[in-house]
Amino acid sequence: MAALIGMQLSKIAKLASGRRNLARETEGGSLVEFALILPCMTLLITGMVWFGIALNNYIVLTNAVGNGARALALARGQTTPSVAATDPCAYAVQSANATATTLNTSSITYSVDWTTYNSSGAAVVTSYTNSCAGLTLNANDNIDFKAVYPFTLLVYGWKPTRMNLTAQTAELVQ
Repeated sequence: MAALIGMQLSKIAKLASGRRNLARETEGGSLVEFALILPCMTLLITGMVWFGIALNNYIVLTNAVGNGARALALARGQTTPSVAATDPCAYAVQSANATATTLNTSSITYSVDWTTYNSSGAAVVTSYTNSCAGLTLNANDNIDFKAVYPFTLLVYGWKPTRMNLTAQTAELVQ
């Protein structure tokens, strides 16, 4: 009987040592850690990509607004193209849209604030949107050209956030 109990104890000891070795094994641990970190890393990388897209759109919009404001400031006294002489705001919008080739130009809304000075020296501000037909620009008038572009931030379908990218430039009419 003692021999039987000794054999049973040796089997139990072997099983116990096998379990201890199994607990010490680290194979597959890296895979588990990677599976835990992967969703966070994917979300972070996707967020960086969307931020880069938004930044690129903002830079393109800012460049387009600068070009449109410059075209509007230099439109005084121009006869060609004919739109510059008849509607300087439409000419500025046309110039801005030609610069913003990577944006959906039909989504951009433009506004122009024209500041001129009356005979007593007081500033008079007039606001226009895409058109200001018949506007007579004078030297040293101030032009504020502004554009708003809608941008939707979408990360894995989580509550799409609609933002407006806004750029504004001031120019002095020459």
